[in-house]
Amino acid sequence: MNSIILYYMKNSGQNISEYKNLIIYCFSGTGNALKASEWLIEKAKEYGINTVLYSIDRFEKIDKEKQDGKTLIAFCYPTHGFNAAPLMLKFILKFPRGHADILLLNTRGGLKFKKIYFPGLSGIAQLLPMLFLLLKGYSIAGLLPFDMPSNWISFHPGLTDSAVNDIVSRRQKQLYNFADRLFANQRAFSYKVFLYLPLDLAISPVTAGYYFCGRYMFAKSFYASSECNDCRLCENNCPTNSIKIVNNRPFWAYTCESCMRCIGICPNKSIQTAHTFIIPVIYLISLVPFAAGVFNVLKIYIGEGIINGLITVFLNWGFTVALIIIAYRMFSLLLKIKFINKFFEYTSLTRYWRRYLAPGTGVKKFRMFHNKA
Repeated sequence: MNSIILYYMKNSGQNISEYKNLIIYCFSGTGNALKASEWLIEKAKEYGINTVLYSIDRFEKIDKEKQDGKTLIAFCYPTHGFNAAPLMLKFILKFPRGHADILLLNTRGGLKFKKIYFPGLSGIAQLLPMLFLLLKGYSIAGLLPFDMPSNWISFHPGLTDSAVNDIVSRRQKQLYNFADRLFANQRAFSYKVFLYLPLDLAISPVTAGYYFCGRYMFAKSFYASSECNDCRLCENNCPTNSIKIVNNRPFWAYTCESCMRCIGICPNKSIQTAHTFIIPVIYLISLVPFAAGVFNVLKIYIGEGIINGLITVFLNWGFTVALIIIAYRMFSLLLKIKFINKFFEYTSLTRYWRRYLAPGTGVKKFRMFHNKA
């Protein structure tokens, strides 16, 4: 009987879906994944689907809702280092086993130059979460790599308002079309998943470098300039609870994921990336063969083979992290000297570059984001 009713409603032009519930778990640094989640909810309501939107900011436990009827669970998150954001990976690893349909939507750093739109890359940002969820018993109903405006202004000047608006408008239409296919057919896979797969796999080694080393380095590239007025917006709104106030200035812990929320919401634009600190450190690390140097000093010979190679990699990683810790401690001490603080402030490119928050997103929206849709 239900199939007959669905057939009649579809052919009468009404939006109808077998899904009765949509539950979205979202992590969003500057609002891109949140904006995509909101668009998804708008479409779901056209189909009469009950919707719930949860932020996973600072999550301590996972309360998986029990719903009557067919349920779609969506995970919306940014791509960090060509992988899912570590906070979302941690959340998915702890997510209880089940048998619902799953949608994975990862936002990527899209760019626009003149009239040309440039896509981001996913790496394993969908592949790894998909593997974890399949092993937990879930079915993959949708995959969508989603190119929103790039927010990583530590590495580029930021997009103009017109470029941001063009990209957002374009992506809104794309998501609406994708959602129509997903809700009507219970299956939808973006062609980008398959088109970029060879390149995504080719860059996957970069993911390991970022996950085990790079993200700790980038976490220590942030600092507050003399324009900081101790408003503590950054501390109170950090999604990973990684910002602590030390001597009336924010201090970033190694759990920071460089999501850019603190930079985006700072009212005085006082949070900067210390380019004249981080660039020399990266350059030094790239030059110094730590493991080889230690083996040479200790007159230890490491032969060839997989095991010996892993020992070398592990030692290199350990020495790299140690150097980052030492360098950041020195950097923190130097910042207490006023003229040195000013030097880093005026040589930081982020002092002159644009900030980014997704259109319509701000501190209030991030706080509302914890409520049911």
